Amino acid sequence: MKRNLVSLVLPGAVMLSLVLLQTAPVQGDRLQPKGYRETVEKLQKFYVQFEDKVSREFRRWKEEGTMSQHFRQLIQASAINKHERAQEIRELPTAREGPLCTICRGFGGSVLEFRREGASREEVFNTTVELCTMLNLQEESICRGLIELNIDPLLYIVDNRPDLSSASLCAVVFQSGACVLDDPTFTEWEVDVDPNGTPVTASKTGAAQRGPNDLKIVQITDLHFDPNYRTGYNAECGAPACCRESQGVPDDAAAGAGHWGDYRSCDTPWNAVENLIDRVAEEHSDADFVYHTGDIIDHGIWETSIGYNVRSISRVIGKLRETFPETPVYNILGNHEAHPTNVYELGEISRPDFSTNWLYHLSADLWGHWLPRAAEQTIRLGGYYTALVRPGFRVIALNNNDCYTFNWWILYQPDALKEQLQWLHDVLLQAERAGEKVHILAHLPISSDCFSVWQREYRRILERFRDTISAQFHGHTHKDEFNVFYASENPEYAVGVAWNGGSGTTHTNVNPNYVVYYVNPDTYEVTDFESYAYNLTSANLTPDQRPDWFRMYSFQEEYGLANLSPAGVDELIRRLGTPAGRDDLRRYWEYKVKLGDASLANDCTEDCLLNHLCEIVTNQADDLRKCQELSETFFD
Repeated sequence: MKRNLVSLVLPGAVMLSLVLLQTAPVQGDRLQPKGYRETVEKLQKFYVQFEDKVSREFRRWKEEGTMSQHFRQLIQASAINKHERAQEIRELPTAREGPLCTICRGFGGSVLEFRREGASREEVFNTTVELCTMLNLQEESICRGLIELNIDPLLYIVDNRPDLSSASLCAVVFQSGACVLDDPTFTEWEVDVDPNGTPVTASKTGAAQRGPNDLKIVQITDLHFDPNYRTGYNAECGAPACCRESQGVPDDAAAGAGHWGDYRSCDTPWNAVENLIDRVAEEHSDADFVYHTGDIIDHGIWETSIGYNVRSISRVIGKLRETFPETPVYNILGNHEAHPTNVYELGEISRPDFSTNWLYHLSADLWGHWLPRAAEQTIRLGGYYTALVRPGFRVIALNNNDCYTFNWWILYQPDALKEQLQWLHDVLLQAERAGEKVHILAHLPISSDCFSVWQREYRRILERFRDTISAQFHGHTHKDEFNVFYASENPEYAVGVAWNGGSGTTHTNVNPNYVVYYVNPDTYEVTDFESYAYNLTSANLTPDQRPDWFRMYSFQEEYGLANLSPAGVDELIRRLGTPAGRDDLRRYWEYKVKLGDASLANDCTEDCLLNHLCEIVTNQADDLRKCQELSETFFD
């Protein structure tokens, strides 16, 4: 994505407004402090008390037409800091989990109750806009835009799920340990997994190092093209997306957008999109395939429309088709491609205006140039597909945006998430029987913002087919990073690795990049990858010249691994988790932010470095075992 969101949750009916986006890197903390569980138990009682208090004051407000002084004080005490608007929820410190869940439960619960007692759409809209603004979730205009786009599906869900509680709603969206999810509707479903797999008794080993006959695959991701980007316009506007025509030219020239992009909350001008794609074609004309892993649409999430999204998607895919007419390009959808942003239809919904079919049909038409006709059926059904690339090698392209915790439809019919996962399982089973190796493309990293039950079921599938799945490729986070998967029952064993391609956008505080992977032609395992970037500061000093792209690093050269198998990368992780590996870990973080000047200026403390290490090994929201294990050796 970007990544987006710190969306705090406004209300039940409209917790909409907050899907904001990430901005400057934040030192979130994966480790739970001592006494965390006891604190969470106490919080559960406090939430109920706070909900009751807010409910009484809310009712009084609606009955009398004015807010009491006490209610204003409650709102003022609950208001978030402006800098939190721009952070991913998962990047916020653990200490903020309870307060944010409290805001959601208290004010969200009142709006939920308000609707169920007969409030009209207009009444809910006006109420949530006012609360969104007073709670400082966003500026009023953005609150208004986000709520207008999201209110109808949210009201539909509330009206048709009378058993949906504020506790469940907040637990799904926040997915933190402080927001407990104890509703079996959300948790008691699972994929039917073939029982003939072998137990995990060792880490998965892999191919030798990079060889002369390796395949070459380029990953482009998170371009976030903004057709409203204007050089010199306000880059410090305070909105989820700045540098836009409607935001004007700032008095201070230093606050103006750069020609090739901007480190602040700004997306990608067309000239930078073209440059990245052209650079790939010019410098890597021998690439066998291109993986394009989603998020074409910009972060102007409060003012999207179907027509707007169609135009941007068509322009970018058209550029890819023009540039790679003969090189296969495997595309997937990002969370920003939907309208409203993040909202992918799930379950049996009676409102055709909520359908995501417009996006699926568009994708089938635009992607068809590179795909077999058989792939069209599932693209039109749900935006996912599989294709046999060559005998013995298959690509599975998921639309896992359905599992994003800001996809409101999870609240409506959570077990509908099973459908695509079951399809994934069944395709892998067929691939296993045919002796094929598989690459899985998914926009959202499994560890990043996916609903925890979906994460649980994906891990079951990965473990079962670990010998068939040779590699996984993700986007969304805008970071040059990777994730290692460990067996659920035997977490000492590594069973898979997922690589993240970073982003074409500089949103936020990162340089643009793309990644070139080298893949063994027999096992289809990644043997090495090289990440390419340009320095945005330097590029903007010479707007009339093309950016100076450079090879940022080779993973194999940088870390000197025997191979990039799960077992090989696990050895690296264990080294990074010791004082002796601190320099390597710091270098990993520098490459993760793609040597972005703005990020490097913020630095990363040892606690920050430990958090980034934990992010590598955490694949399920409620499973912190590997993080805890690494923390025990980190400061030895």
